[in-house]
Amino acid sequence: MPSSPHPALTAIAAVALVATLSGCASSPETEHGDHASSDAYPVTVTNCSNEITFDQSPERIVVLRNEAIPVLSSLGVLDRTVGLVGRFHEAYFDEQTQTTMSEIPVLSDEISQVGGGEISLEDVIAQEPDLVIGTSETVTREGLLAQGINVLENEESCAGSQATSTLDDIDTLFTLYAEVFDRHDEADAALVDIDQQIDAAIAQIPDGENRTAAMLYPTIGGGATYAYGSGSMNHTLLELAGFNNVFADLPDRTAEVTAEELLARDPDVIILLHSGATDEEVEESLTAVPGASELTAVTNDALFPLLFGFTSPASPITIDGLTQIVERFQE
Repeated sequence: MPSSPHPALTAIAAVALVATLSGCASSPETEHGDHASSDAYPVTVTNCSNEITFDQSPERIVVLRNEAIPVLSSLGVLDRTVGLVGRFHEAYFDEQTQTTMSEIPVLSDEISQVGGGEISLEDVIAQEPDLVIGTSETVTREGLLAQGINVLENEESCAGSQATSTLDDIDTLFTLYAEVFDRHDEADAALVDIDQQIDAAIAQIPDGENRTAAMLYPTIGGGATYAYGSGSMNHTLLELAGFNNVFADLPDRTAEVTAEELLARDPDVIILLHSGATDEEVEESLTAVPGASELTAVTNDALFPLLFGFTSPASPITIDGLTQIVERFQE
């Protein structure tokens, strides 16, 4: 069985915990942590290479990103959300989080051709948010800042970002929101839980696991197929699950691949990503490709349709994805 490859989460969480405990002596929170300490503000954080200052803990949040939801829930501030934009799949969230989300207005569940939530900037501004999480073609960082509204984005989605996505990005995500909301203890506890979940998944992988794998995003109904290289969180999950990514040599996070190239690399396992199609539709998007019947993964029934958000960007949701991948292929 592979050794645990995520010491950074434990180490960083431990350092953060010491810092938080030290700070508690001078600026205690209420018994249940319901209110941020006034001494914590103003606080300035860096996101997408921009410095953003918060004069107080945000109270009215509009969310455009699925991966932010479990973080806000873990910090105990999800109920401050006044609007959701986009499609938030229930499969990504636990029952308690779903209950809280059921009370939050959905401002728009329309999705653009590039995958972002479709809504006008004016409709977002009308909610009087003091924080917007995520951007889109119409709801831009520049447009929000011009209205005096702070905005945070996943670092992987920052304009021009080419950084390799790893487990450390999950720590970065929690550290960012812990600073913004002054919820350091809650962030530390969440990171410990994530670390334990990773350990539990890895413990299921048998010694000597050396199968090859690929993560693909096929076009439903026919069209381009995309594979994920070593710069992606998808690649990190494959490695954690004990697999060797046959597309690890791709120079970019993702790239279009041909049927011929897929056949040449012939992975033992194929994870088929999608944004809400049925399993049958997703599998057919691959098996209908000429020559696909010759693929080892097709022959051995080693295809696994999986919602895209379970693999990227790095978040608690992707660790749930890791668990699903391991359980599917270690049956």
